[in-house]
Amino acid sequence: MVDLETGLVMLTILLLAPPSTASISTVLAALQNQAGQVFVPGDADYESHRVVMNAACTDQPAVIVVPTSEADISIALVAAREGGIPISIRSGGHSYTCTNIKAAALHLDLRGLHRIQLVQDTGSPTGLAAILEPGAQWGQVLRALPAERFSYPHGQCRSVGVGGYLLGGGVNWLGTYNKYGYGAENILSMRVVLADGRIAEVTPERTQVESPTPSTVVHTEENNLFFALRGAGSSYGVVTQFKYIVHDVPETKPAILLAWADTPEDLEAIKAAGQDSPDYSLTISLEYTRDFWTNQLAAPVYRLFPLIMGILRTVGRVREGTNSYPVFLTVTDISPTAGRITDLQKAVEHVQNAGVRLVLKKSIAHLLFHFFGEILYERNIQEQELWQNGDYYLSSFNFGNLNSHKTFEDIFFNDVSFGNKRSSFLDSVHAGCDYCFWMIHYRNRQSQTSISLNSPISTERSESNPNSLDTNLVCMFKESSSSCPAVVSRVKASIESSLAAQEPTYTKYANFPSCSSSDWASRYWGSSSGRLEAIKEEWDPCNTFNHCQSIGSTTSSGSCCCPFASSSCSAAPLAPASSCTNTSSPFSSTSSCLTISGAPCTFPFTYKGETHTECTLSGFATPWCSTLTDGSGGHVTGNYGDCAGDCPVEQQG
Repeated sequence: MVDLETGLVMLTILLLAPPSTASISTVLAALQNQAGQVFVPGDADYESHRVVMNAACTDQPAVIVVPTSEADISIALVAAREGGIPISIRSGGHSYTCTNIKAAALHLDLRGLHRIQLVQDTGSPTGLAAILEPGAQWGQVLRALPAERFSYPHGQCRSVGVGGYLLGGGVNWLGTYNKYGYGAENILSMRVVLADGRIAEVTPERTQVESPTPSTVVHTEENNLFFALRGAGSSYGVVTQFKYIVHDVPETKPAILLAWADTPEDLEAIKAAGQDSPDYSLTISLEYTRDFWTNQLAAPVYRLFPLIMGILRTVGRVREGTNSYPVFLTVTDISPTAGRITDLQKAVEHVQNAGVRLVLKKSIAHLLFHFFGEILYERNIQEQELWQNGDYYLSSFNFGNLNSHKTFEDIFFNDVSFGNKRSSFLDSVHAGCDYCFWMIHYRNRQSQTSISLNSPISTERSESNPNSLDTNLVCMFKESSSSCPAVVSRVKASIESSLAAQEPTYTKYANFPSCSSSDWASRYWGSSSGRLEAIKEEWDPCNTFNHCQSIGSTTSSGSCCCPFASSSCSAAPLAPASSCTNTSSPFSSTSSCLTISGAPCTFPFTYKGETHTECTLSGFATPWCSTLTDGSGGHVTGNYGDCAGDCPVEQQG
């Protein structure tokens, strides 16, 4: 008799075993019926389609498909299902924890689906909406719908893909989040290819299946796909199009200020400036680097960065009695009448009235610093968009819904690598981190769309705690042997330990995963986790869409499946949450009808414009059926057989 532990090991081996040559051949044959490019290991362009942003993501898919349409995706999903190989999906490829790629999988590279179109839409509260395909990057969107004219939540890094950003919730620390809410809250509708290959339109009220057989599913608590896709979307389907609210007002650029954060009182004053007025959104931004940026403006500045910050620290010691490096504040006007520019002088007065101690005293000094900082930020953002996938490894953490800074105050002030009073400005660089940024964002939401009020997203929003704060650290490094992830893990573990004792209701954000504890699902989705499991069972019972920390992952595997996970992790690798004995799909036979060679017939199928639910004589002297259909239910040429004698044959008109 096999014990439970041995059984789990055996199951894991079976699940993770590479697909056989026969199954890959089956998949490749089926993929000939779609229009997208197909790559396998050894092909010239395989690696350029495999590599994603995080160099730690080294998995090698068995097949890569670059679909050009929903039908291509449908065919690919059915092919993978019938071939018995897993699925992985990428849009922009920005996943910090490699959720977008999987070993021995059929990998969908959605970058070929990148349409961006502005439309008039009566369903949008602004009358405007953008049609966005998932493979578009936010830099492309911002050029098509420029921030000088329009505003909407978007990825802060311009190389971030539309799909992953919106399906994970969608935040932005520079103002649009506090002004308009999560990106996912601004989705009006979506088009999606489901796990079984069906193609559907998803709205708040219903999921309208369009092919192969039209049907309507009215949403309930247990099947609301609109709810699930907006926050946990990568666990449910392949979204091929978003209809997204666009505001016909410019996105407001922040004022950039330099402030002292030398004491707990300084931090509380900054928090007050970020939350005591409905007119401003505020973020603390810290950078740790020297030689990372290479553009002509930034490179010489950052080489002098340690010296400049050291001089400012000395000035503060003499003039203010401080003993820390100054921090950068981005202060954004989020009032209803805000224009393209945050009024610098009003921003200065606002933070000073809250008790924030600014480093610079004269208006001209604020103006010059802001002007230079704005240009520097724009140059760096432009450079970031040109980064090549796989250039850097990434390590990060994110914690949200915090009532105060207390759980990370000691780290903020005194940590040897990131503390504001650290003795070596470049300690993190010496530890192997080429670039780190640490942000503290103060929640100050001013509005919600009617669609988000009536149809909340699945991301945990902590609405009962509107004046909370979020903090996240991201580090990048070139060398795989770098000590940088150990540095990040040390800080993360220290903060997480304090949070468990002092802030037990803290949250995490699925697009900035902190892979360290088994309660990750409740941290991402709160009390909605159980509901999301029920919706998963409705739409993806075989757990086709699974990855590190997805709905359907076991809690233990989810805490250990990330890059640079603790060496003490011993959980079984990711596996479907339950066995799936029912692998039928709308593209598979629902009867026992076989061809004379023993292949199952596929019903319904469409041939020459007619749909058949039984064997047919159409075009041939003997009854026949299709054995493979495409994403629209159409017969795939060459995949047919003569029906066995016990199969029903449709009546001829």
